[in-house]
Amino acid sequence: MSMFNAPRVKQNFGLNLVLNLPEVKDYQSEKSVSSKTSSRSVPMKSQALGIDTSLPEVTNISPHGIWLLTAEEELFLSFDEFPWFKEARVSAILHVECPQPGHFYWPDLDIDLALESIKHPERYPLVSKISGAHTHESTRQTDRP
Repeated sequence: MSMFNAPRVKQNFGLNLVLNLPEVKDYQSEKSVSSKTSSRSVPMKSQALGIDTSLPEVTNISPHGIWLLTAEEELFLSFDEFPWFKEARVSAILHVECPQPGHFYWPDLDIDLALESIKHPERYPLVSKISGAHTHESTRQTDRP
């Protein structure tokens, strides 16, 4: 005689279509009957937290310039128009801040640029302190007699 007197159970391979599931009640209908307020009538408690955290980011540095991603768009800063970046360390170029909307600041390079001057550099003639590095606009102005 065996130590276990448990009944033998036929092994099920998932082919039996009869399911012995517990009774399931319709939770939604019970809730709507017993609940006095709809979940849609409860005011939301979430609020906008903090300030916008979309920081500017340099996404690429190429032989021709840098790509700056802002909250609204991606801008290209050509080394011809912005020569300060051409010989700068990569880490210094990547360290960009946005102290206020429309202004970008590279603290390691002490470069402060307005969005308008990036979009329309021809309106803002720049002269670099790097010897011999001028933008095309400033070169034209200095070559006049």
